[in-house]
Amino acid sequence: MPTGNNRIYLQSSYRFGCLSSQSTTSMRYFWLLSSFYVFLLIISSCTSDVLPEPVILPCDGETPTYEADVRDIIERSCAYSGCHLGGAPGIYDSYLGLISDLESGLFRQRVIDVRDDATIGMPPNYAPQDRPEDLTEEELIIITCWLDAGFPEQ
Repeated sequence: MPTGNNRIYLQSSYRFGCLSSQSTTSMRYFWLLSSFYVFLLIISSCTSDVLPEPVILPCDGETPTYEADVRDIIERSCAYSGCHLGGAPGIYDSYLGLISDLESGLFRQRVIDVRDDATIGMPPNYAPQDRPEDLTEEELIIITCWLDAGFPEQ
């Protein structure tokens, strides 16, 4: 038959040394909910990541040059009366006329970066009827490859 001291010892060891079924259930819910929240965090962070499609320029190791590839594009789209052959800043009748805008990055900015802007994109949308208002995709690729290669003259 247990004595009074044994009963106190059993009750205090049950409270302090062992987990009750109620606290075990609470711990299980805690870990279950924590795991669920971590799982949701991982899933939501992975689904919101969207990588841009890589842009591949078909330069294929060939380097366009001003004389062989770019000169005709410039003469047809830029170097005419009222534009870059008198009227607009820069005289694009030769490679030397382009070099300051090439080195400053202005040429890339206006022809490639903001080409869709009707006013500052080049060629502009107010070009004469016999001149293109936009460069073709092939012309853009040639000019981009040429600029990326350091805009060689020959």
